[in-house]
Amino acid sequence: MNPSTTGHQMPTLFGLDEDAAPPPPRASPAPEPQPAGIRPAAARLVPTSSPDMADPKRRPLLLLVVDCPYCDHQHIHPGGHIGAPRPCPRRSRCVGHPGGSYYFPEVSR
Repeated sequence: MNPSTTGHQMPTLFGLDEDAAPPPPRASPAPEPQPAGIRPAAARLVPTSSPDMADPKRRPLLLLVVDCPYCDHQHIHPGGHIGAPRPCPRRSRCVGHPGGSYYFPEVSR
């Protein structure tokens, strides 16, 4: 309640006067989003433990595991079958970081 309209001051929680209370601390401004660009990422081929039931030869699948330079997580891409790896796009993007594209210059096993 406004004291100017009632003529007297209302008590506040914990007995503090509203006029004497210090202003709340200001939050620091959010950092400016920096352009993501394209960054290199380490990648490796990892075979799965179970065979692919859709493959007539029942070969295990290969997964391309990429260490994302933006979110510090690993992203997994299909890599074909053991014995016949399928080339996958060498450029992808991080879904957790808008505009964050990465590429894997070389793949280790």
